Amino acid sequence: MNKEIKHLYQELSPANKTQLLTDFKKSPKMLSYVQALEELGYISTLKAIQVIYAEEAQKIENTTLINRFYKLRRALHIHLLQLLKNTLKSFTEEETELKFLQLLLLKNEHAYVLERAKKLEQKCWEDNLFELLPELIHVIISAIHFHQSSNVDEIAIYIEKLDTANELLHTLNKFKNYVNTFRLKLLKVSTYDDIITHYTHVINKMRRKVGILKKYKRFSLIYHYVGFSIGSQIQTLVQKTGNVLTRHLNQLEKILSEYPDMPIISNIPNHRLRTVDILQLKQAVYWYQKGNLKKSYQCILKTEQLAQENKTLYITRSGNDFHNIIICCWAAKEYEAIFKYTKELKEHQQANLSQKKETPYFIYDLLAYTGLFPKKKHPDPLQLIKLTNQFLKDSDENSIWAYEIIGTFAMVYGYFEQSRAFLEHPPFLESHQSIPNNIATIELLDLLESNDKYKLHEFILRIRKTKKVSKSRSQISHLNELEMLTKLFL
Repeated sequence: MNKEIKHLYQELSPANKTQLLTDFKKSPKMLSYVQALEELGYISTLKAIQVIYAEEAQKIENTTLINRFYKLRRALHIHLLQLLKNTLKSFTEEETELKFLQLLLLKNEHAYVLERAKKLEQKCWEDNLFELLPELIHVIISAIHFHQSSNVDEIAIYIEKLDTANELLHTLNKFKNYVNTFRLKLLKVSTYDDIITHYTHVINKMRRKVGILKKYKRFSLIYHYVGFSIGSQIQTLVQKTGNVLTRHLNQLEKILSEYPDMPIISNIPNHRLRTVDILQLKQAVYWYQKGNLKKSYQCILKTEQLAQENKTLYITRSGNDFHNIIICCWAAKEYEAIFKYTKELKEHQQANLSQKKETPYFIYDLLAYTGLFPKKKHPDPLQLIKLTNQFLKDSDENSIWAYEIIGTFAMVYGYFEQSRAFLEHPPFLESHQSIPNNIATIELLDLLESNDKYKLHEFILRIRKTKKVSKSRSQISHLNELEMLTKLFL
């Protein structure tokens, strides 16, 4: 219920919020609750007791206060639903109009429905809103039957249109499901070769279908969107087909410019703003893969600017989005920025109970503190090492990369024994040794324990030489980090 209250409150317009305060002006407890929602967003039951019933907490039993809060929350819940009746932002304007037309049809307003439905139909064809067209055409056919039953020619035309609309919706759903198959591939931890084979297969199928449906630009949008957004995340494709991916992006931006109201995959409220946000994140990863770290970070900044300019828009983020953002910040050496995103990731994981299902936020704090050392130090490094170790004990092979992060952090803070335990973790060591011409971080630890400054200088020269021949973005990032770490000990 606390989550539901949070999201309902976030749906309120400024006018609704003012009305809410007016409605409860004689209830100090409710006003405290509303103020806490405004300032904090999500309020747990424990937090609510602390904020709303601070004065009573020393005198009244906790169970009694909890029951009082539940009554207060129930009253607010009912009130929020009343304020938001028929105004939830989960529908687009076109969806709302269609629902209204269906209501009017039931009230026998056939002539009025027909006039408005045909205007909406034109909009739906122009913007390829295939999700709405079958239901809308049903409404139009019904209105003609009741209002102009003798107009059999027009009814026949709309029956054909309905067939076309159903086929287009079927194709749209197939395209959407192609996107789901990529998600499944990632969840199944497929090899890069498997993903590339699947990517090529799907892109070819989509391209052939797009060729047949040229007049419906939304399919071209999805094709180029999938081509770039999926391809830009795969390092091998970026290296081998970078020009193809750039063409996908250029075509995508061109069509988006020509059709400003057309959705891509999902027809949701504010879909264009969400599309711009997602594309900036995808471009950030693309430029990271290409080695242009400055341009990569600029894309991250653009997503921040977009969020600031549209504060009423809720930007959807997944754990993987946060991972990509933080890695781009880390590669660009924007370590302070990492703390901002780990804070947001923490809130995201707490809200979705996903801390045990994905890389927890504090793992990324390790990246920031290592990069900022010695200018900014963690107040209790051993506690962070212990926390990470607990996570790794229950983690799977997807978290092998975290062994290097914690091993490096422990090394920088002088905990060489703990560092070695992490860096010599067999699966992690095996993964590093399988990379041609790689230099493992454990080699730096060996040199530090030998206390030989001259060998550290030689080690840096070796790293730089290896970077010149490396073609892997992830390996180059690793070597850059290794060089920076080595310089800390000179």
